[in-house]
Amino acid sequence: MKDYAFVGVALLAVVAPFETTAPLVRLPGQSISDVEAALLVAFLVWGAGMVMWRALPEWRTPLTAPWVALLVVCGVASLFSQISRVNALHMTGRLGAAFGVYLLTANAVTTPHRLRRVLSLVLAIGVVVALLAWLEYLQWPRVLEVLRAFRPGLTTVGAQVRAGGSLQYPTIASMYLEIVFAFGVGLLLIALDAGERGPAAMTFVALIVIAEGITVTYTRAGLITMAATLVIAAGARLRLHGFDSGVRIVSALAVAVAALFVASRSTDSLWLRLTTEGQESWYRATIDAPSTIELATGRDELVPVSVTNTGRLVWDSEARPPIYFSYHWMSAAGDRVVAFDGVRTPFAAPVDPGQTTVFRARVRAPQQPGEYRLVWDLVQEGRLWFSTEPGASAQASRATIEGDPAAAPAPTFAPPKPTVRPGRLQLWRAAVAMFAAHPVFGVGPDNFRLSYGRYAGIATPDTRTHSNNMYLEVLAGTGIAGAFVLAWLAWAARGFVFANIGIACAIVAIAVHGMVDSFLSFAPTYILFAMTLGLAVVTHEDRV
Repeated sequence: MKDYAFVGVALLAVVAPFETTAPLVRLPGQSISDVEAALLVAFLVWGAGMVMWRALPEWRTPLTAPWVALLVVCGVASLFSQISRVNALHMTGRLGAAFGVYLLTANAVTTPHRLRRVLSLVLAIGVVVALLAWLEYLQWPRVLEVLRAFRPGLTTVGAQVRAGGSLQYPTIASMYLEIVFAFGVGLLLIALDAGERGPAAMTFVALIVIAEGITVTYTRAGLITMAATLVIAAGARLRLHGFDSGVRIVSALAVAVAALFVASRSTDSLWLRLTTEGQESWYRATIDAPSTIELATGRDELVPVSVTNTGRLVWDSEARPPIYFSYHWMSAAGDRVVAFDGVRTPFAAPVDPGQTTVFRARVRAPQQPGEYRLVWDLVQEGRLWFSTEPGASAQASRATIEGDPAAAPAPTFAPPKPTVRPGRLQLWRAAVAMFAAHPVFGVGPDNFRLSYGRYAGIATPDTRTHSNNMYLEVLAGTGIAGAFVLAWLAWAARGFVFANIGIACAIVAIAVHGMVDSFLSFAPTYILFAMTLGLAVVTHEDRV
């Protein structure tokens, strides 16, 4: 029976980070992804083993009671939800699947050899994910084409690509790879203690690749937890064995990761990402242009302007993607757009933050004479207009266009809506307000994203946005009842956290990253989260 359970664990380790956006199966009111299908297969194989051996699984573990209590609370919170019972029950089902993965792992990993095989398999798949992320960061066309199966396109912050490999979001990719990195450090020490130089060297190289995968996600929590893993592993080793070869190899790994991190990144882009919460202050400009201008219909003219970079990005028209100066033609009265995409004028040289540049902007007049407003703007080509960023202000000139009337008046349309990009603090305040309004059972698991708009004062919220905090997500979704059983689960797990260095570091990574992200609703991360707790239980109980 345990062999069948191990097959299920191995299957999930391989499939977990490769969930495609297109469902594998569509059912009435429900769709099943490839990873969810793999979960079903893993449980069926395990069940077949139980039937063949006429044996029940080991289900009485230190975490069984609090986990079952969490499922009960989530179920009750879902039934009481006034937002979406269906969505909340779906999230409860995901947590139930995670509990199944936890029991599957606890029943499958019964020897040190199996523990090492599971950790090695997860590490190998993590290397694949990290390589995909790195090639995505380099924007290899064929890799980008393959990755469309897992998400629509690239994620960027400013001009910087935030790679996610085969995972749906960069933060989810980082969380996944942080756990894998911790497992790899544990494997490195196991190989070193066994005197296996070849496997130790291969694991060392794999950890370098995974560290690079974490850094190209540009997730700050990933850098913090990766550093924490190295510090904890070196510190624990030093306390147990003194300054031995284990401490030296972890220290060498830390130096190698840091050197690669610094050498392969733009210092400016790193500093910008690490010192700002979002990109709201990045795209800012002060534009000094003539208050009134006169142009002939359809003609190109050069208009003198002075532009100051009041944001935090360098404006470089030779970069990828480039930043240009441009404009929009608007109706004289109201906010109707006549022509949104104006002619681009490149900057002669990069414009640093705080710098002012004076030049002549190329402007093409409309075909229809009349009075207009010429709204000046900057564009990061293919990404965004500065004027649509949160907090941006429009600067315009009154324009008179002279000439013979065109056959038909120029059509107009509504301008694009400003970008809404709530920051973490805004989301956290919304979660606290949500809890205050629904203190006992919350709004239902995973219903924060469906209801945070009115608590955050956002008229058109993005329903894909979570609270960016695992603990506040539980508090808002399941109230004080959910927070209590989550604390119970953490308390029950406290005694076996350091049974294995790699697994211990993985648990710390989950706990720390959970302060700034919510990731338990995503199959790849809840599977690896459940497997981590299952491995922690079996190592603590000396079953491996």
